[in-house]
Amino acid sequence: MLPLYLSIEGLYSYQQKQEIDFTLLTEAGLFGIFGKVGSGKSSILEAIGFVLYGETERLNKQEKRTYNMLNLKSNAACIVFEFLNFNGTKYRFVAQWRRRKKFEETTSLERTAYEWQNEQWIPLSSTDGSAITNLTYSNFRRTIIIPQGQFKEFLELRGKDRSEMMKEIFNLNKFDLGHKVSNLQRENNSQLENLKGALSGYEEISTESVQEKELELNSAKQALQNIKSEHTFLEAEITRLTEAKKYRNELTQKKESLTQFNSEEQKIRALENEVEIYENTNNAFRELLNHTHILNKEKEVLTHKIEQLGTKKQTVLEQIELKESQWNEISTEFMKIEKFRIQYEDLKLLSHIAKNDAEFKVNMKRRSDGSPHIEQANLEVQKLTNEVTISEKELEELRSNKVDTSMLLNLETWYQEKENLRRKSQELEDQIQTLTLEQSDINKEFQLHDLTVENWELKITEQENLLVNERNDLHNDQTHLQVQAKLGEFVDKLSDGKPCPLCGALEHPYPMTKSDLFTKENELNINRSKIDSLLLDLKHNTQNFNSLATRFHEKSNSLKKLSTKKEELGFEQENHNSKFIWTNFSIEDPTAFLDYKTKNQNIEDTIKNVENELKISRGNLQAAQIRLEKYQKSLQQIEQNIAISSNIIRQYEGQLRTLERDNFSNESEESLALQANQLTDKIQYLESTYKEIYESLQILKTEFAAINAERNISKEQFQTISHTIGNRQAEISTLLKEHKYSDIIQVQKTLQKNLDTRSLRKTIQEFNLNVGVLRSQIVDLEMRIQSDDFNENDFQEQSELLILKKEELELQVGLTAALQKENQRIQTEYSKKEKLLRNYEILNSRKSNLTTLENLFRGSGFVNYVSSIHLQRLCEIANIRFHRMSKNCLSLAINEQNEFEVIDFLNDGHRRSVKTLSGGQSFQASLCLALALAENIQSLNKRDKNFFFIDEGFGTQDADSINIVFETLQYLRKENRIVGIISHVEELKEKITSAVTVINDNERGSQVTYS
Repeated sequence: MLPLYLSIEGLYSYQQKQEIDFTLLTEAGLFGIFGKVGSGKSSILEAIGFVLYGETERLNKQEKRTYNMLNLKSNAACIVFEFLNFNGTKYRFVAQWRRRKKFEETTSLERTAYEWQNEQWIPLSSTDGSAITNLTYSNFRRTIIIPQGQFKEFLELRGKDRSEMMKEIFNLNKFDLGHKVSNLQRENNSQLENLKGALSGYEEISTESVQEKELELNSAKQALQNIKSEHTFLEAEITRLTEAKKYRNELTQKKESLTQFNSEEQKIRALENEVEIYENTNNAFRELLNHTHILNKEKEVLTHKIEQLGTKKQTVLEQIELKESQWNEISTEFMKIEKFRIQYEDLKLLSHIAKNDAEFKVNMKRRSDGSPHIEQANLEVQKLTNEVTISEKELEELRSNKVDTSMLLNLETWYQEKENLRRKSQELEDQIQTLTLEQSDINKEFQLHDLTVENWELKITEQENLLVNERNDLHNDQTHLQVQAKLGEFVDKLSDGKPCPLCGALEHPYPMTKSDLFTKENELNINRSKIDSLLLDLKHNTQNFNSLATRFHEKSNSLKKLSTKKEELGFEQENHNSKFIWTNFSIEDPTAFLDYKTKNQNIEDTIKNVENELKISRGNLQAAQIRLEKYQKSLQQIEQNIAISSNIIRQYEGQLRTLERDNFSNESEESLALQANQLTDKIQYLESTYKEIYESLQILKTEFAAINAERNISKEQFQTISHTIGNRQAEISTLLKEHKYSDIIQVQKTLQKNLDTRSLRKTIQEFNLNVGVLRSQIVDLEMRIQSDDFNENDFQEQSELLILKKEELELQVGLTAALQKENQRIQTEYSKKEKLLRNYEILNSRKSNLTTLENLFRGSGFVNYVSSIHLQRLCEIANIRFHRMSKNCLSLAINEQNEFEVIDFLNDGHRRSVKTLSGGQSFQASLCLALALAENIQSLNKRDKNFFFIDEGFGTQDADSINIVFETLQYLRKENRIVGIISHVEELKEKITSAVTVINDNERGSQVTYS
């Protein structure tokens, strides 16, 4: 990340808006931010972290963070930060909040983020700074912006915490593949078990059985072809005779239909005459009669309408007279409405005066009652301040007596590991004993059937082959008997001189002799059922033995692996015992360690209790201070309300026009408001009623004129319709004479029939057409039957012979289809078996590979290994600078727990804890590590430049050490590193040319100036 611009307003001591252009500072490679203690230097770093992540170390969300961070003289706070992220994209983050009307209340924090695209700022949907910087807030503070009190955090982190940090920064979680390997292994083992179960059902499938079924199928297909040829010949002959019979039956039906049509012809002719009369009458009279009927209806409607309009006219005239009477009554009172309005305004003013007078009296009483509470609150604040000071001194004394926890944690880890190794050894012994007993049980199962794990497959296969051969011989005998039985049915129907239904021969010198086929067939079925039962039992035994043998081999493999693991665990226990370096404690008995741990825990509990009490005291103090401030503000507000009430009363008294305040001095605010509302209701009633009567009168007069006009028009329409009806009646009389009707009733009877002439015409036409078609078809069928030689007896004999041949064909088709289906099944099963065997070999090989991967990625061992490699690399890079800063006296190293140690070359290169370093040495080591970490991050993000801030440490260095540190920081410019330091050390201010100075002005707050 490279900062470009920062502006701060209303944050802590920053009352007015202050801007920092980092582009002017970062060009130098090394720049500083200087100022006295409390000037606001560190607030710059806190503002950057807060705008990016919405987090700060000083305050959490439950501590009224936005109120406490807001400058007491400001009504709003705003932070704007622009920077380039690791891939060179420009971003802007903004954080802002405001003070509400109540001083101690603020709005919620509002954070927004933008990206610079196409010469404009484009809003982002998320304000998560970790997505832009690729760092969480805690790691951002360790690697880029390092605030006060946190510079040594990375150096002194525990092994586990530092490994978690390395995982995040260097994305090491991609090496944690243990869960994926376990899933793959579980899936592979499940597939292996499924394949074993599937293969157990394919023991009877072999190459010999496939070939045997193919020979049997070819023989059946040849027999089927011969029977099909004979069946086809008979089928063609039957088709010819069936068609001849159909023509004769059809001719008989056609003649019967023609006779029926001839009997209905007279009825059709009468219907044709009736339709002709109906059509002529309908065309002449229907439309004229309908029109006359409509005119009579309209005449009746108009008569009724004229009567209604006359009644309505009289009603509207009476309403007009009533409204004119009401108009005269309200006009006199309406003329006084302006006087009523003035009285209403005065009543409102008197109501406001009464309200403010009541508030004035209440505030005067509150002022006299509140003074004692303020004095009591002052005493409470002083008491709580003394309690906080006493608790802080007690906590400082307890922390100085705290037990060393570093050695305690290492020793506890050693004892836990020893117990884990012992427990693993016991678990392996139990597993080996269990597997040995299970193998013995499996051997006993085989011995019960006079078999062994090695020879059971060979013996089972021999038994199965003998049974299959016997079943095949029985099947051939059964097929031969079925053919003999079918041929015996044809022998009974043979007679000399008649053709054989199978071969067509007229002579039968050597007919087949039937024997007792039924008895033989029963014997064959019983024997075949016995063999099938034996084969089924053999198949079940095979599946059981296959499962037992597989389990036996798996347990043998498991025993070998467990023995290997037991040896490895023994070496691991010996290695662990060799790491015990604590002379004050026993390698076998942890009692002394537990006592030491209890002592430390007691001190920790005491510190925790004192801290909790101090936290409560501080909370009570803050609450008391807030309460005192609240009382003081309330008193100021009461004084202000008294002055406001007096001014309002004088102002309203001067605005009265007709009424006097003294006349209403005993009236309350509610009573005056009620009188004003009553007067308002009266004004509104007069206005609305006056307007309503006027508008109603105008509407009634308009309605009267409209009714009168509509009644005159209706009378004219009535006369016109009466004349038209007379003309239509004359036309009807003329048409009655023309069509020879005596009166209109005869016409209406004819029209009431409502005949569907189109349908009747169609019926007549279809009758004539059907008669002609039948006569033509009869002639054609008589010509067709003249030339055929159809005989009913021959037709019956051929039909019976076809049925017999069809039964024979169906029998052979069923036999052939069964053989073909069985052959396809065996071939399919054979292909499946081959495929299953190939898959089994692949999965078995994969199982071995996955076991190797499982051992490699078990736990987080591989990730921790990669993390240690990165830490070793950080040490190597940091030591290049640390050697120079410590004048070749000290060096950093990583122990087996991934924790930093110091190699002391002045004491024969012995190692010691980094906590033994002095303040200045810790700063030097932390600075070298921070530079090394920044270098790694730069390499990871492929950036030419990298940047970080330092906010402490220089005050712990002497003059020579400051010179060495300064030279190191200066040298970073050649490596494209940019470092910003915050300090109050004057020696550094003189050495750094590019810097800004922060001054805390009493009136204007913190001010930033460039030097």
